Amino acid sequence: MCAVGLLAQASQTLDESLLSRLRAEASRTHPSAEAGKQRAAASGQDVRAVRLWDDPMVGLGFMAADTLMRADQGDLLFGVEQKLPKPGMFDAQRRKAEAMHRAEVENSRGSALAAGAAAARNAIELALADESITLQQTQITWLSAMVENARQMAAGPMGSSMDALRMETELAKEQQMLDAARRSREGFARKLNLTLGRPLDTPWPELKLPATPPPVPVALAEIARIAHANPKVRAMQEMAGAAGAESRMADRERLPEVSVGIDTRTFSGGDWRSTMVGVKMSLPWFNEGSYQARISAARNRELAAGRDVETMRREVAAMVLSAATDAANAAAQARAYAGEVHDKAQQTAKTIEAAWISSKAPLTDMLDASRTLFAIHLEERRLIAMEQAALEELHTLVPPR
Repeated sequence: MCAVGLLAQASQTLDESLLSRLRAEASRTHPSAEAGKQRAAASGQDVRAVRLWDDPMVGLGFMAADTLMRADQGDLLFGVEQKLPKPGMFDAQRRKAEAMHRAEVENSRGSALAAGAAAARNAIELALADESITLQQTQITWLSAMVENARQMAAGPMGSSMDALRMETELAKEQQMLDAARRSREGFARKLNLTLGRPLDTPWPELKLPATPPPVPVALAEIARIAHANPKVRAMQEMAGAAGAESRMADRERLPEVSVGIDTRTFSGGDWRSTMVGVKMSLPWFNEGSYQARISAARNRELAAGRDVETMRREVAAMVLSAATDAANAAAQARAYAGEVHDKAQQTAKTIEAAWISSKAPLTDMLDASRTLFAIHLEERRLIAMEQAALEELHTLVPPR
Protein backbone atom coordinates (compact mmCIF):
# COMPACT_ATOMS: atom_id res chain seq x y z
CA MET A 1 0.00 0.00 0.00
CA CYS A 2 1.37 3.42 -0.87
CA ALA A 3 1.67 6.27 1.62
CA VAL A 4 -1.49 7.91 0.28
CA GLY A 5 -3.42 4.69 0.84
CA LEU A 6 -2.18 4.43 4.39
CA LEU A 7 -2.92 8.04 5.21
CA ALA A 8 -6.46 7.68 3.88
CA GLN A 9 -7.30 5.59 6.95
CA ALA A 10 -7.72 7.01 10.45
CA SER A 11 -5.87 4.04 11.92
CA GLN A 12 -4.34 0.83 10.68
CA THR A 13 -3.85 -2.48 12.45
CA LEU A 14 -0.30 -3.76 12.14
CA ASP A 15 -1.29 -7.20 10.86
CA GLU A 16 0.63 -9.52 8.54
CA SER A 17 -0.86 -7.87 5.46
CA LEU A 18 0.51 -4.45 6.35
CA LEU A 19 3.84 -5.87 7.48
CA SER A 20 4.18 -7.70 4.16
CA ARG A 21 3.66 -4.46 2.26
CA LEU A 22 6.25 -2.65 4.36
CA ARG A 23 8.77 -5.47 3.89
CA ALA A 24 8.22 -5.44 0.13
CA GLU A 25 8.71 -1.68 -0.05
CA ALA A 26 11.91 -1.82 1.99
CA SER A 27 13.29 -4.67 -0.11
CA ARG A 28 12.72 -2.54 -3.22
CA THR A 29 14.11 0.76 -1.95
CA HIS A 30 16.81 -0.03 0.61
CA PRO A 31 20.35 0.45 -0.75
CA SER A 32 21.62 -2.80 0.82
CA ALA A 33 18.95 -4.76 -1.07
CA GLU A 34 19.80 -2.94 -4.30
CA ALA A 35 23.52 -3.64 -3.78
CA GLY A 36 22.72 -7.33 -3.31
CA LYS A 37 20.81 -7.37 -6.58
CA GLN A 38 23.72 -5.76 -8.40
CA ARG A 39 26.19 -8.30 -6.99
CA ALA A 40 23.89 -11.12 -8.05
CA ALA A 41 23.67 -9.64 -11.54
CA ALA A 42 27.46 -9.32 -11.69
CA SER A 43 27.93 -12.96 -10.68
CA GLY A 44 25.50 -13.93 -13.43
CA GLN A 45 27.75 -12.18 -15.93
CA ASP A 46 30.72 -14.06 -14.44
CA VAL A 47 29.07 -17.30 -15.54
CA ARG A 48 28.93 -16.02 -19.11
CA ALA A 49 32.56 -14.91 -18.85
CA VAL A 50 33.89 -18.46 -18.38
CA ARG A 51 35.76 -19.42 -21.57
CA LEU A 52 36.31 -22.81 -23.14
CA TRP A 53 39.07 -21.59 -25.47
CA ASP A 54 41.99 -19.35 -24.62
CA ASP A 55 42.77 -16.50 -26.99
CA PRO A 56 44.90 -17.66 -29.94
CA MET A 57 48.44 -16.30 -30.25
CA VAL A 58 49.51 -14.73 -33.56
CA GLY A 59 53.16 -14.13 -34.43
CA LEU A 60 55.02 -12.19 -37.11
CA GLY A 61 58.76 -12.32 -37.88
CA PHE A 62 61.31 -11.03 -40.43
CA MET A 63 64.62 -12.63 -41.43
CA ALA A 64 67.63 -10.35 -41.72
CA ALA A 65 70.01 -12.03 -44.23
CA ASP A 66 71.36 -11.67 -47.73
CA THR A 67 68.93 -11.65 -50.62
CA LEU A 68 69.67 -15.17 -51.82
CA MET A 69 69.06 -16.72 -48.38
CA ARG A 70 65.91 -14.71 -47.86
CA ALA A 71 64.63 -15.70 -51.29
CA ASP A 72 65.49 -19.34 -50.66
CA GLN A 73 64.07 -19.77 -47.15
CA GLY A 74 61.59 -16.96 -47.05
CA ASP A 75 62.05 -13.80 -45.00
CA LEU A 76 58.52 -13.27 -43.65
CA LEU A 77 57.28 -15.58 -40.90
CA PHE A 78 53.63 -15.85 -39.84
CA GLY A 79 52.49 -18.07 -36.99
CA VAL A 80 49.30 -18.97 -35.12
CA GLU A 81 49.19 -20.94 -31.86
CA GLN A 82 46.10 -22.17 -30.01
CA LYS A 83 46.02 -23.83 -26.59
CA LEU A 84 43.64 -26.75 -26.33
CA PRO A 85 41.28 -26.89 -23.33
CA LYS A 86 42.12 -29.37 -20.61
CA PRO A 87 39.48 -32.09 -20.31
CA GLY A 88 36.94 -31.22 -17.60
CA MET A 89 38.47 -27.81 -16.79
CA PHE A 90 35.78 -25.72 -18.52
CA ASP A 91 32.98 -27.70 -16.89
CA ALA A 92 34.57 -27.28 -13.44
CA GLN A 93 35.09 -23.54 -13.96
CA ARG A 94 31.51 -23.10 -15.10
CA ARG A 95 30.16 -25.12 -12.19
CA LYS A 96 32.11 -22.93 -9.77
CA ALA A 97 30.83 -19.72 -11.41
CA GLU A 98 27.25 -21.01 -11.34
CA ALA A 99 27.56 -21.95 -7.66
CA MET A 100 28.96 -18.50 -6.86
CA HIS A 101 26.07 -16.93 -8.75
CA ARG A 102 23.51 -18.92 -6.79
CA ALA A 103 25.29 -17.95 -3.56
CA GLU A 104 25.06 -14.26 -4.50
CA VAL A 105 21.38 -14.68 -5.31
CA GLU A 106 20.84 -16.08 -1.81
CA ASN A 107 22.89 -13.26 -0.30
CA SER A 108 20.74 -10.80 -2.22
CA ARG A 109 17.62 -12.46 -0.83
CA GLY A 110 19.10 -12.22 2.65
CA SER A 111 19.78 -8.50 2.21
CA ALA A 112 16.21 -7.93 1.06
CA LEU A 113 14.87 -9.90 4.04
CA ALA A 114 17.05 -7.91 6.45
CA ALA A 115 15.84 -4.61 4.99
CA GLY A 116 12.23 -5.76 5.22
CA ALA A 117 12.70 -6.93 8.80
CA ALA A 118 14.18 -3.55 9.77
CA ALA A 119 11.11 -1.79 8.36
CA ALA A 120 8.79 -4.20 10.17
CA ARG A 121 10.57 -3.70 13.50
CA ASN A 122 10.38 0.07 13.10
CA ALA A 123 6.65 -0.21 12.37
CA ILE A 124 6.19 -2.33 15.51
CA GLU A 125 7.95 0.35 17.57
CA LEU A 126 5.72 3.00 16.01
CA ALA A 127 2.58 0.99 16.74
CA LEU A 128 3.64 0.46 20.36
CA ALA A 129 4.23 4.21 20.70
CA ASP A 130 0.71 4.86 19.35
CA GLU A 131 -0.75 2.32 21.78
CA SER A 132 1.12 3.99 24.66
CA ILE A 133 -0.19 7.41 23.64
CA THR A 134 -3.76 6.08 23.52
CA LEU A 135 -3.44 4.56 26.99
CA GLN A 136 -1.91 7.74 28.41
CA GLN A 137 -4.69 9.82 26.89
CA THR A 138 -7.21 7.52 28.62
CA GLN A 139 -5.31 7.90 31.88
CA ILE A 140 -5.37 11.69 31.55
CA THR A 141 -9.11 11.63 30.87
CA TRP A 142 -9.63 9.58 34.04
CA LEU A 143 -7.37 11.84 36.09
CA SER A 144 -9.21 14.93 34.85
CA ALA A 145 -12.47 13.43 36.06
CA MET A 146 -10.91 12.55 39.42
CA VAL A 147 -9.52 16.09 39.76
CA GLU A 148 -13.06 17.44 39.35
CA ASN A 149 -14.32 14.95 41.94
CA ALA A 150 -11.58 16.01 44.34
CA ARG A 151 -12.47 19.65 43.91
CA GLN A 152 -16.13 18.94 44.62
CA MET A 153 -15.19 16.91 47.69
CA ALA A 154 -12.94 19.77 48.88
CA ALA A 155 -15.85 22.18 48.63
CA GLY A 156 -17.79 20.17 51.21
CA PRO A 157 -17.85 21.10 54.91
CA MET A 158 -15.54 18.19 55.78
CA GLY A 159 -13.44 18.43 52.64
CA SER A 160 -9.74 19.11 52.18
CA SER A 161 -7.91 20.66 49.25
CA MET A 162 -4.94 18.31 49.68
CA ASP A 163 -6.42 15.55 47.50
CA ALA A 164 -7.30 18.04 44.77
CA LEU A 165 -3.76 19.45 44.74
CA ARG A 166 -2.28 15.95 44.65
CA MET A 167 -4.54 14.96 41.77
CA GLU A 168 -3.62 18.10 39.84
CA THR A 169 0.06 17.23 40.32
CA GLU A 170 -0.54 13.71 39.01
CA LEU A 171 -2.41 15.14 36.04
CA ALA A 172 0.46 17.50 35.20
CA LYS A 173 2.96 14.62 35.41
CA GLU A 174 0.85 12.46 33.09
CA GLN A 175 0.56 15.32 30.60
CA GLN A 176 4.35 15.63 30.49
CA MET A 177 4.64 11.89 29.91
CA LEU A 178 2.12 12.15 27.09
CA ASP A 179 4.10 14.97 25.46
CA ALA A 180 7.29 12.89 25.70
CA ALA A 181 5.51 9.89 24.18
CA ARG A 182 4.39 12.03 21.24
CA ARG A 183 7.94 13.23 20.64
CA SER A 184 9.15 9.62 20.75
CA ARG A 185 6.42 8.67 18.30
CA GLU A 186 7.66 11.33 15.89
CA GLY A 187 11.17 9.86 16.11
CA PHE A 188 9.89 6.34 15.41
CA ALA A 189 7.95 7.61 12.38
CA ARG A 190 11.05 9.29 10.96
CA LYS A 191 13.11 6.16 11.58
CA LEU A 192 10.56 4.11 9.63
CA ASN A 193 10.57 6.65 6.79
CA LEU A 194 14.37 6.49 6.70
CA THR A 195 14.31 2.71 6.39
CA LEU A 196 11.75 2.89 3.58
CA GLY A 197 13.60 5.66 1.76
CA ARG A 198 10.73 8.13 2.15
CA PRO A 199 11.05 11.81 3.09
CA LEU A 200 11.58 12.02 6.84
CA ASP A 201 8.51 14.22 7.36
CA THR A 202 6.13 11.79 5.62
CA PRO A 203 3.19 11.45 8.05
CA TRP A 204 1.89 8.11 9.29
CA PRO A 205 -1.60 7.23 10.49
CA GLU A 206 -2.15 5.79 13.92
CA LEU A 207 -0.95 2.19 13.99
CA LYS A 208 -2.44 -0.41 16.26
CA LEU A 209 -1.00 -3.69 17.43
CA PRO A 210 -3.14 -6.82 16.98
CA ALA A 211 -5.85 -7.16 19.60
CA THR A 212 -4.78 -10.71 20.41
CA PRO A 213 -1.41 -12.50 20.12
CA PRO A 214 -0.76 -13.90 16.62
CA PRO A 215 -0.17 -17.67 16.34
CA VAL A 216 3.39 -18.86 16.96
CA PRO A 217 4.95 -21.40 14.55
CA VAL A 218 6.22 -24.71 15.91
CA ALA A 219 9.97 -24.40 16.51
CA LEU A 220 10.83 -27.95 15.39
CA ALA A 221 8.95 -27.48 12.12
CA GLU A 222 10.81 -24.23 11.46
CA ILE A 223 14.18 -25.84 12.22
CA ALA A 224 13.43 -28.57 9.68
CA ARG A 225 13.01 -25.87 7.02
CA ILE A 226 16.32 -24.09 7.67
CA ALA A 227 18.34 -25.93 5.03
CA HIS A 228 15.79 -25.03 2.34
CA ALA A 229 14.69 -21.57 3.50
CA ASN A 230 17.48 -19.71 5.29
CA PRO A 231 19.47 -17.54 2.81
CA LYS A 232 22.76 -17.74 4.73
CA VAL A 233 22.66 -21.53 4.94
CA ARG A 234 21.70 -21.84 1.29
CA ALA A 235 24.48 -19.44 0.29
CA MET A 236 27.03 -21.46 2.25
CA GLN A 237 25.75 -24.66 0.63
CA GLU A 238 26.45 -23.10 -2.75
CA MET A 239 29.89 -21.99 -1.56
CA ALA A 240 30.56 -25.60 -0.58
CA GLY A 241 29.58 -26.58 -4.11
CA ALA A 242 32.02 -23.98 -5.45
CA ALA A 243 34.74 -25.49 -3.25
CA GLY A 244 33.96 -28.88 -4.79
CA ALA A 245 34.41 -27.37 -8.25
CA GLU A 246 37.75 -25.92 -7.15
CA SER A 247 38.87 -29.43 -6.17
CA ARG A 248 37.98 -30.61 -9.66
CA MET A 249 39.86 -27.67 -11.17
CA ALA A 250 42.96 -28.44 -9.10
CA ASP A 251 42.82 -32.05 -10.28
CA ARG A 252 42.58 -30.95 -13.93
CA GLU A 253 45.46 -28.48 -13.53
CA ARG A 254 47.99 -31.33 -13.37
CA LEU A 255 47.12 -32.53 -16.86
CA PRO A 256 49.60 -31.61 -19.61
CA GLU A 257 48.91 -28.37 -21.44
CA VAL A 258 48.70 -28.96 -25.19
CA SER A 259 48.82 -26.31 -27.91
CA VAL A 260 48.70 -26.52 -31.70
CA GLY A 261 50.65 -24.10 -33.88
CA ILE A 262 50.99 -23.29 -37.59
CA ASP A 263 54.05 -21.41 -38.95
CA THR A 264 54.34 -20.16 -42.53
CA ARG A 265 57.39 -18.75 -44.32
CA THR A 266 56.93 -16.43 -47.28
CA PHE A 267 59.41 -14.45 -49.39
CA SER A 268 58.69 -10.75 -49.42
CA GLY A 269 58.84 -10.96 -53.18
CA GLY A 270 55.52 -12.78 -53.04
CA ASP A 271 56.38 -16.50 -53.18
CA TRP A 272 55.35 -19.05 -50.54
CA ARG A 273 58.18 -21.16 -49.16
CA SER A 274 56.91 -23.56 -46.43
CA THR A 275 54.27 -24.28 -43.80
CA MET A 276 54.85 -26.21 -40.60
CA VAL A 277 52.25 -27.62 -38.22
CA GLY A 278 53.44 -28.40 -34.70
CA VAL A 279 52.16 -29.54 -31.34
CA LYS A 280 53.55 -28.41 -27.98
CA MET A 281 52.94 -30.07 -24.65
CA SER A 282 53.94 -29.07 -21.14
CA LEU A 283 55.59 -31.60 -18.83
CA PRO A 284 53.75 -31.26 -15.50
CA TRP A 285 55.37 -34.30 -13.88
CA PHE A 286 58.31 -32.24 -12.69
CA ASN A 287 55.88 -30.36 -10.39
CA GLU A 288 53.77 -33.34 -9.39
CA GLY A 289 54.30 -32.61 -5.69
CA SER A 290 53.09 -29.06 -6.12
CA TYR A 291 49.97 -30.17 -7.99
CA GLN A 292 49.18 -32.83 -5.37
CA ALA A 293 49.55 -30.25 -2.61
CA ARG A 294 47.15 -27.96 -4.44
CA ILE A 295 44.64 -30.80 -4.86
CA SER A 296 44.88 -31.70 -1.17
CA ALA A 297 44.40 -28.07 -0.13
CA ALA A 298 41.32 -27.73 -2.36
CA ARG A 299 39.81 -30.92 -0.94
CA ASN A 300 40.45 -29.74 2.62
CA ARG A 301 38.71 -26.46 1.83
CA GLU A 302 35.80 -28.42 0.37
CA LEU A 303 35.48 -30.49 3.56
CA ALA A 304 35.76 -27.34 5.68
CA ALA A 305 33.02 -25.67 3.65
CA GLY A 306 30.72 -28.60 4.32
CA ARG A 307 31.38 -28.32 8.06
CA ASP A 308 30.78 -24.56 7.89
CA VAL A 309 27.34 -25.24 6.44
CA GLU A 310 26.47 -27.47 9.39
CA THR A 311 27.87 -24.90 11.82
CA MET A 312 25.71 -22.18 10.32
CA ARG A 313 22.67 -24.45 10.33
CA ARG A 314 23.11 -25.09 14.05
CA GLU A 315 23.61 -21.39 14.78
CA VAL A 316 20.44 -20.53 12.89
CA ALA A 317 18.59 -23.36 14.65
CA ALA A 318 19.61 -21.91 18.02
CA MET A 319 18.32 -18.48 16.97
CA VAL A 320 15.07 -20.04 15.74
CA LEU A 321 14.61 -21.77 19.10
CA SER A 322 15.24 -18.52 20.96
CA ALA A 323 12.89 -16.50 18.76
CA ALA A 324 10.13 -19.11 18.93
CA THR A 325 10.48 -19.37 22.71
CA ASP A 326 10.41 -15.58 23.11
CA ALA A 327 7.32 -15.36 20.91
CA ALA A 328 5.52 -18.13 22.79
CA ASN A 329 6.35 -16.63 26.19
CA ALA A 330 5.27 -13.15 25.14
CA ALA A 331 2.01 -14.51 23.70
CA ALA A 332 1.22 -16.48 26.87
CA GLN A 333 1.95 -13.52 29.12
CA ALA A 334 -0.06 -11.18 26.91
CA ARG A 335 -3.09 -13.47 27.16
CA ALA A 336 -2.69 -13.62 30.94
CA TYR A 337 -2.36 -9.83 31.26
CA ALA A 338 -5.40 -9.32 29.04
CA GLY A 339 -7.45 -11.87 31.00
CA GLU A 340 -7.21 -12.77 34.65
CA VAL A 341 -4.54 -10.21 35.64
CA HIS A 342 -6.43 -7.35 33.99
CA ASP A 343 -9.82 -8.34 35.38
CA LYS A 344 -8.58 -8.51 38.96
CA ALA A 345 -6.66 -5.23 38.68
CA GLN A 346 -9.69 -3.49 37.13
CA GLN A 347 -12.01 -4.78 39.85
CA THR A 348 -9.58 -3.59 42.52
CA ALA A 349 -9.26 -0.14 40.94
CA LYS A 350 -13.02 0.32 40.69
CA THR A 351 -13.55 -0.78 44.28
CA ILE A 352 -10.90 1.57 45.65
CA GLU A 353 -12.15 4.44 43.47
CA ALA A 354 -15.67 4.02 44.85
CA ALA A 355 -14.27 3.85 48.37
CA TRP A 356 -12.26 7.04 47.85
CA ILE A 357 -15.28 8.91 46.51
CA SER A 358 -17.16 7.88 49.66
CA SER A 359 -14.14 8.89 51.79
CA LYS A 360 -13.49 5.31 52.89
CA ALA A 361 -10.07 4.92 51.20
CA PRO A 362 -7.05 7.23 50.99
CA LEU A 363 -6.07 8.91 47.74
CA THR A 364 -2.74 7.05 47.64
CA ASP A 365 -4.54 3.71 47.40
CA MET A 366 -6.63 4.90 44.47
CA LEU A 367 -3.59 6.29 42.66
CA ASP A 368 -1.62 3.09 43.23
CA ALA A 369 -4.50 0.99 41.90
CA SER A 370 -4.81 3.27 38.88
CA ARG A 371 -1.09 3.07 38.13
CA THR A 372 -1.18 -0.71 38.44
CA LEU A 373 -4.07 -0.98 36.00
CA PHE A 374 -2.33 1.39 33.56
CA ALA A 375 0.91 -0.63 33.84
CA ILE A 376 -0.98 -3.86 33.12
CA HIS A 377 -2.60 -2.34 30.02
CA LEU A 378 0.75 -1.04 28.78
CA GLU A 379 2.60 -4.27 29.56
CA GLU A 380 0.01 -6.29 27.63
CA ARG A 381 0.59 -4.08 24.60
CA ARG A 382 4.36 -4.34 25.02
CA LEU A 383 4.12 -8.12 25.17
CA ILE A 384 2.17 -8.13 21.89
CA ALA A 385 4.91 -5.96 20.36
CA MET A 386 7.59 -8.29 21.75
CA GLU A 387 5.85 -11.27 20.20
CA GLN A 388 5.61 -9.53 16.84
CA ALA A 389 9.31 -8.64 17.00
CA ALA A 390 10.19 -12.27 17.78
CA LEU A 391 7.98 -13.47 14.93
CA GLU A 392 9.74 -11.00 12.65
CA GLU A 393 13.05 -12.56 13.67
CA LEU A 394 11.61 -15.97 12.77
CA HIS A 395 10.42 -14.57 9.43
CA THR A 396 13.99 -13.47 8.67
CA LEU A 397 15.61 -16.72 9.79
CA VAL A 398 13.11 -19.03 8.09
CA PRO A 399 11.19 -17.08 5.45
CA PRO A 400 7.72 -18.43 4.63
CA ARG A 401 7.26 -20.35 1.42
